[in-house]
Amino acid sequence: MQAHERTMKRRSFLTLAGASAAAAILAACGGSSTAPTATTAAKPTTAASGSSAAPPSAPATTVATAAPAAPQVAPTVAPTAAAASVVVGTTTAAKQPSGTLRVAHPNKVLSLDPTGANSLEGPTLTIGRHIFDQLVVRDPTTGEFKPSLATKWTTPDPQTWVFTLRTDAKFHDGNPVTSKDVKATLMRIMDKKGPIQPLWATLDTVDTPDPQTAAMKFKSPIGTVLASAALLNILPADKMDQADFFSKPIGSGPYKVTAYKPDAEVDLDANTSYWGGAPSLQSIIFRIIPETVARITSIDTGEIDLTWTIPPDQLPKLKQNTNLTVTPTPTYSYYFTWMNAKRPVFADKRARQALVYAVDVDSIIKNLLGGIGTRAQAPIPASVFGFAPQTPYAYDPKKAQQLLADAGVKPGTEVDLIWQPTGGPQVTEIADAIVSYWSAVGLKVKNDQQESGVWLDNLIKLNWDADLQTNAVLTGDADFTLRRLYVSTANRNGYANPELDKLLNDAAGTTDQKQRATQYAQACKIIWDDAVGLFPVDLLENYVYSKKVSGFIPPPSGIPSFANVTVAK
Repeated sequence: MQAHERTMKRRSFLTLAGASAAAAILAACGGSSTAPTATTAAKPTTAASGSSAAPPSAPATTVATAAPAAPQVAPTVAPTAAAASVVVGTTTAAKQPSGTLRVAHPNKVLSLDPTGANSLEGPTLTIGRHIFDQLVVRDPTTGEFKPSLATKWTTPDPQTWVFTLRTDAKFHDGNPVTSKDVKATLMRIMDKKGPIQPLWATLDTVDTPDPQTAAMKFKSPIGTVLASAALLNILPADKMDQADFFSKPIGSGPYKVTAYKPDAEVDLDANTSYWGGAPSLQSIIFRIIPETVARITSIDTGEIDLTWTIPPDQLPKLKQNTNLTVTPTPTYSYYFTWMNAKRPVFADKRARQALVYAVDVDSIIKNLLGGIGTRAQAPIPASVFGFAPQTPYAYDPKKAQQLLADAGVKPGTEVDLIWQPTGGPQVTEIADAIVSYWSAVGLKVKNDQQESGVWLDNLIKLNWDADLQTNAVLTGDADFTLRRLYVSTANRNGYANPELDKLLNDAAGTTDQKQRATQYAQACKIIWDDAVGLFPVDLLENYVYSKKVSGFIPPPSGIPSFANVTVAK
């Protein structure tokens, strides 16, 4: 093992941008006599709570003014937060906004349109969180869904969700927010067919019997509406289709756009007429600084107040700066390596299990991901609804060799591992390590780095033996990842299991959150035990901010909100 550790040198840091891109495509969870047992498994370096979440049930026919979302299993690393990092509308109406927060965003802002091609990209979601309102938000500490534009919601039957809107919400131009705006936003999403559209793929009709009622009818029973509604930014129906609307969009959120310079800066000013009370800050300046060195220098010298996506080798330096706070935060993002079950070498699950046992995950975390990763315990992160901890696979090369022999895989068998250079933090080093470990148990492994477009094309066509990448469960709900990627009809990784199909489809079709949690726990076990992939690491996000900043709650979603933040003079 020491020889492997010596090969793990820290090199250039690759950002989490690949997680958001891959999230539009991917994710993972498996059972057999060779699956890990409690007596042989290695103890994880950082464990989540030992018991799975038992979410409060949400009866399908009850009114919910604060309907329960999936409570989070709280990792020991840091408190969990939910998809919206701040529950908007908790400020008092008497508060007068003051101060400016200077934020360095690590990714380019390609668009402010929350319905189109960039609808699930980090910058669009983060800045949109301040400009627009959503029907519901998540409480940052409990993970429960809370009212926002919707004051209550009901499910009169499993295919219908009825949202009652507040009467005091107005767009920045003074016009009221009504159910017609909700319908128009959803129709635009369906027409644009962007990354957010699949969240609403089974939507059939939206009825608007009055300005405060939006009744959504779906083609089949659905239990994921609230998670999707937390990402639904409501636009003004009469303006959203104007040619230049998204160069300075109007929303009903706590901030107005005053300037938008693509790839450079977005300036926001307080909406003092906000229905939830004026926000704390007078202005927020989002500066786009993708270059890591420039961003680190800016936060270290005080030119900016807050940033995130920090390379592990830069964390010690920033922690030594007495003017800064560094907060590691569990995220919805994680690393995984799929083994293509349609390839003969991996058709037998014992061969897939062998390659999980072959990798020293704890060593990878220690040597490559210090401060930005914790040992995964399921095919979805611990901060996601539906998470159920599994027994980690121990590092056991001898067992790996035996399982390969049992599966009929001969020494020297050739396999390729595909990955792309923006696939996640330290991806080059992690790929090198996995190749080294797999080679040590007798395989001849091709370390196949590919250009992003080539990689994506091969990934979708299943033109690979193994694939390394990150993924993000953007909604914070297991359905976003598990059903989208693991039902047989998805055909993302060559794995097919009718039992798993039924669990995932049934979980998506009920509004009973306790039942859904039980079904996802079973699904996680199947995916984990069948070794559909190697799930080594849940990623942490390190938010770094000036000690003048207070009131900031880091979110696992990667969609921070600053509506309740203050900056001392």
